[in-house]
Amino acid sequence: MGRRTILIVDESPDHRDILARLLRFSGYHVVEAAPSNALEQVSSVRPDLILCSLSLPGQHAWETVRQLRTLPEIAAVPILGATVYTTLIKRSRAQAIGCIDYVDKPFDLDALIEYVRNLLSVPAIMA
Repeated sequence: MGRRTILIVDESPDHRDILARLLRFSGYHVVEAAPSNALEQVSSVRPDLILCSLSLPGQHAWETVRQLRTLPEIAAVPILGATVYTTLIKRSRAQAIGCIDYVDKPFDLDALIEYVRNLLSVPAIMA
């Protein structure tokens, strides 16, 4: 199996760049997308994991995840949410829109890499 592909979806180019560098350094192929072009990227990239910011203005991030979950070609691809609003977001709410889980921002970078490795090492169970 080749390198695993991770799609980073975040409104901020700076946030995408930081995460992309970290994940590339850890051996992953990374594609970056703004929420406005995430659906197009998914269709052409076919990622193994999507890391999507849930801290976007309004409900834009939540809607992005909902739209991603409608695509049959990535039905089994885990979507990991990321948010600074940990007191407002409940795991059950993130899972209800299609995320497998969420992680807190700012990231504990070592913990994030370990979590990504774990997610990508087991067969997908979410459809």
